[in-house]
Amino acid sequence: MIRKSITIIIASLFAIVSLAQNNLSYGIKGGLLVNSAILPDIKLNNSISSILQGDDVVKGVPQYADITYNYQFGGFVKFKDGFGFSMLETNYTTTKIYDEISIDTGIFGEITTMVLDRNFSYLDIAVSYNIFLSKKDNMFFTIGGSPSFLLSNTGKETPEKMDIRVFSGFGFNLTNAIVISTRAELGIREVYKDSYIHHIMIPVRISIGF
Repeated sequence: MIRKSITIIIASLFAIVSLAQNNLSYGIKGGLLVNSAILPDIKLNNSISSILQGDDVVKGVPQYADITYNYQFGGFVKFKDGFGFSMLETNYTTTKIYDEISIDTGIFGEITTMVLDRNFSYLDIAVSYNIFLSKKDNMFFTIGGSPSFLLSNTGKETPEKMDIRVFSGFGFNLTNAIVISTRAELGIREVYKDSYIHHIMIPVRISIGF
């Protein structure tokens, strides 16, 4: 599956390069992905499996999955104008939803149990606009979104085949060709139908332009 994803990204990069003209630039990017997720109130209904099988979600204050770390890499093409630049990205993204809860058993004390452990990979097609925040055009604010297509997953449940994410963040040009950026991404579609589970991702990436 990973080889297939790399092939898709390479093919997309060739398409990106073929589009690049004098007023466009392109390159590659990759980096660390900090993962979490919005979960239903599992302190009231601590069976994620029952929720995924269609049982009711007990309404309450949303919980958050534990923080995990994965990676993301891909390519981009961008068009610069007087206020900033538009960017089109193709990314291979790996993510994980992991959560443990502590239960007070009384006589046996507090025990910790894992309630959810699932891995996913996606092909993202992200579009953003990036507004320059300094006169030197070396710092920018990002806002955008992406459809993300499921490539692989673990677990017996069937996730939704596509996620829709919105994001915003910041970036800084280290040199004319090298950029470091980060953003907060929220999946607005449920990972599993009627589960109330949504991806949260914070990629920290280095981009290299050509």
